[in-house]
Amino acid sequence: MPQGTEEHIGARIADYRKLRQLTQTALAQRAFLSRGCIAKVERGLAPATPSVVAAVARVLQVDVAVLTGQPYISELQQDRLDRLIAPLSDALDMYDLGPDSHVTPRPLAQLEQDVRELCAGACATQYRDIGSKLPGLLGELTTAISELPQGRDYQRAAASLSWCYWTAYEFAYRLGYHHLATIALERMGWMAEQAQDPLLLAVRLNKRSSMLLRRGDNKLALKVIERGHRLVEQHEDTGSTDALAVAGSLHLAAAISAAQADDADVVRGHLGLAREAADRIGRDVPDVYWASFGTTNVAHFDIAALVELGELGQAVKESKKLHFPESHPKMRVGRYYIEMARAYAQMGKPEPAERFLLRARKVAPQQARYHPLMRETIGTLVRRQRRAPESLSSLATWVGM
Repeated sequence: MPQGTEEHIGARIADYRKLRQLTQTALAQRAFLSRGCIAKVERGLAPATPSVVAAVARVLQVDVAVLTGQPYISELQQDRLDRLIAPLSDALDMYDLGPDSHVTPRPLAQLEQDVRELCAGACATQYRDIGSKLPGLLGELTTAISELPQGRDYQRAAASLSWCYWTAYEFAYRLGYHHLATIALERMGWMAEQAQDPLLLAVRLNKRSSMLLRRGDNKLALKVIERGHRLVEQHEDTGSTDALAVAGSLHLAAAISAAQADDADVVRGHLGLAREAADRIGRDVPDVYWASFGTTNVAHFDIAALVELGELGQAVKESKKLHFPESHPKMRVGRYYIEMARAYAQMGKPEPAERFLLRARKVAPQQARYHPLMRETIGTLVRRQRRAPESLSSLATWVGM
């Protein structure tokens, strides 16, 4: 059902806190947060940031999705995305059943091209296209690889199938189906092993660290990223653009993990190493292992880390220097706009916050519509104002509030 004004994350936190017979002070102490932070979040007067939600969920012993309220069934139905979940789930279950007699795979080169287009669609947040094309492509590749002997073509098919599972992860994760996303990520790792590609395995660990970070497990997320770096070191040319892009992305993920753990020194260290990798490449390479890596992404993550660390004024200052090239993935640009909206909302500046929310909707509408932080920031702005402007009310309706 649509999310009402009192059905925000903070209200759910308050409900579960009371069920656990905890005061706001007790919850704050156990989650290593301030009581004021808990009070504002519960009243909906401050956005419930990912780090806050993860910390509180851990104390309350509930899954993060219980507090964020995902998935949003009404909106999924309106966008005709709900009907795409079951076919994808079925396709993920066919991974070990061998060739399908009803499927005749096209030539491998055609399948590889379709996979590349699917990955590009994921970076452009084109969820409907992904959901409609992915199950069939999974079926073709699963049958194709079952009929291939070990060799170069087998590894190519395995790599393509692994990237299909990556897009399945992106699709399921962004729409709030985190259990399905976890399954897709496991399948990705299995096929990356068959492809014998250490960089592909490292990309999978990068995503795994994101899942851990969602649960607030910063330490384990950093360990997973360390394992990713060891895989990059197994690549035949660690100084290649491919290896540098994957390693740099791992450093950016580690910076966010450290920022959520409030460790500014570790953040700066990883950002510095990521910047070195970007400088060695010398340009943005958004489609190299679909890492969206380069100097632009490093600058983005620098700002995102400042927001996570609570250095909002510095984040706003640095944001003035950031300009996205036309080719930059919409997924990244949309996420940046949501992060800046959250920062301005926390600073008590509703007008720039709303501007960034509108930008997020314009550049990546499907991502914005289903992003919990987008909804939470809109709710914060609505509740802080005696009368919300028409543009903000329209945004709230659009996301289902």
